[in-house]
Amino acid sequence: MARLATATAMAAAAASCSSSPGPAATVETFMHAMGDKNPDAACGVVSTGGRPLQGDLLAQCRVGLQKVLAEVRSEEFAALRQAKVTGASVNGDKATVRPDQITQVPAGYANTIELVRIDGRWYIDSTG
Repeated sequence: MARLATATAMAAAAASCSSSPGPAATVETFMHAMGDKNPDAACGVVSTGGRPLQGDLLAQCRVGLQKVLAEVRSEEFAALRQAKVTGASVNGDKATVRPDQITQVPAGYANTIELVRIDGRWYIDSTG
């Protein structure tokens, strides 16, 4: 019984220490999803108006990214899968990833990216 209590306490402590990925990881997720030609995963980390994309907006994102991905050269996909984000400036529930914090991406992909934290999870803010 003591072992069960100890294991339960350790699991609770581990759960309280875990957190959702930060803004840098969210941008990496988006870039890697683009490299994997996966608009569903890419759109899954995008928000607008303080809410994650849902319904028609999510569908529009997917269709839009499918069109963009159709124009991307194959060597760019490989580079996007290797994208690294080295940091972000966080101010409360908002964050910014600067172009110099995004590496190993093709020219034109390293841009300033604004993010917002919604219900404890970071999203790329499409209104930012």
